[in-house]
Amino acid sequence: MIAYLDDIVSNAAKRYPHNIAIIEAGRRTKSVTYKELERRVIALSGYLVRKGLRKGERVGILSKNSITSAALYFAVSRAGGIIIPLNHALDPSGIIERANHCAISALYAGKEFKKQAKEIADNVKSVRFVVKNIGYPAALKKARETSTGSPVSIIYTSGTTGEPLGVTLSHKNLISNSLSIVKYLNLTSRDSVCCVLPFYYIYGLSLLFSYFLAGGTIVINNRFMYPNLVLDSIDKYKATAFAGVSSHYAIMLYMSTLKKRRLRGLKYFMQAGDKMPPHITMELTEALPDKKLYIMYGQTEASPRLTYLNPDLVKRKPDSIGRAIPGVEIKVVNKQGAECRAGQEGEIVASGDNIMLGYWNNDSETAKVIKKRRLYTGDIAFKDSDGDLFIVGRKKDFIKVGANRINPLKIEQLMTEDSRIMEAAAIGVPDRVLGTRIKIFVTLVPGGKAGHKDIIRFCSGRLPSYVRPCDITILKAMPKNSYGKIDRKKLEAM
Repeated sequence: MIAYLDDIVSNAAKRYPHNIAIIEAGRRTKSVTYKELERRVIALSGYLVRKGLRKGERVGILSKNSITSAALYFAVSRAGGIIIPLNHALDPSGIIERANHCAISALYAGKEFKKQAKEIADNVKSVRFVVKNIGYPAALKKARETSTGSPVSIIYTSGTTGEPLGVTLSHKNLISNSLSIVKYLNLTSRDSVCCVLPFYYIYGLSLLFSYFLAGGTIVINNRFMYPNLVLDSIDKYKATAFAGVSSHYAIMLYMSTLKKRRLRGLKYFMQAGDKMPPHITMELTEALPDKKLYIMYGQTEASPRLTYLNPDLVKRKPDSIGRAIPGVEIKVVNKQGAECRAGQEGEIVASGDNIMLGYWNNDSETAKVIKKRRLYTGDIAFKDSDGDLFIVGRKKDFIKVGANRINPLKIEQLMTEDSRIMEAAAIGVPDRVLGTRIKIFVTLVPGGKAGHKDIIRFCSGRLPSYVRPCDITILKAMPKNSYGKIDRKKLEAM
């Protein structure tokens, strides 16, 4: 029975001992079987216990994706601790802030981050030891005295529009969601995924857990800045899947040889983490018509998956995020809490075993989104007559222009209908008359030629006067955070 996070590895080691669990693609390829991985997990958990890690204490992981960092996730679980994936793309002060917020007791740093690790250890008083000797003799028994409903990980949100929050997830949260993913993707021990998403991001972490549950393989590739090398590794290791956010697919379509490739072993793509522009969706399906595309939706607070769109519907409903995954109930409700009719806009509310325990040390923020054990996502959507969901915006992102509430997502979608525009982002800027006006940032597709006047002309016939942008900035590249999402804070500072 799989009750705890580390049971995922021990179960796979029993059922598929000689299957490859992880491949580290790179100049020096490394791999590990499930049997070998289990040994590492046991040895690491023994080390943590002997160093004095106590039940419920937090262990920070500052590392690029690797065999060792993956093993440590399960080792901390086995030792009864709580895993804190630290975003290594942040500056040291941001990492220290999060490490202090959850008071980590121990820290593991990959070889690239030894300098940062010392700075963190020096500035986080709760740190008692840094994980070094990973070859320590194995513990004979599990050290935990926790329940399946106990916290096993705190994952900090990306903080694209506000201060990050520590999402507290239990063994039950993560396992139930991963089992649902296995079910709707029909994963088996023959499946493998090329993973470019960092494990400090819940989307990347969910790949690790779900493919391990199926006895499949994770092909780690930390070099997406060279997209053709990623495509090479998909071919070389015969990955059956690739997972990314929309910017990954834009880069692959416009800045790699994807359209010239066959990728014979690949069966499907997965997209989540942000809303994929319909033109990217259509171009991807046209470039590789024999591959399926799973458009998915979720939140860190939901461990993370909530819905997926049946690949057979992608061409007909490229804007849709589909329906609830197995084990999750989704409703669209109005301000009074009543369920909306088909076509009526309201907030997405979700319930299931995957919904977080709450935000770490922040009851007030937890109370805003968890009500009667249901997650109020803040996303505004409607269902069509078939029951498929369509997101129209995020409640807190609406911009008030005069007496009008403007949905930036709708503007951004309209902008990308221009074949010359690759990405668009709309923000509110101060205005003496209306209080706020709309400013738009765009990037052009490679070879696309458009000036400010061309874009203004495109907007003028499609947007009412109060929505038309007061300014348009054409960027060479859209600023992105380490999760691949548009960084609106940086746009607002421009």
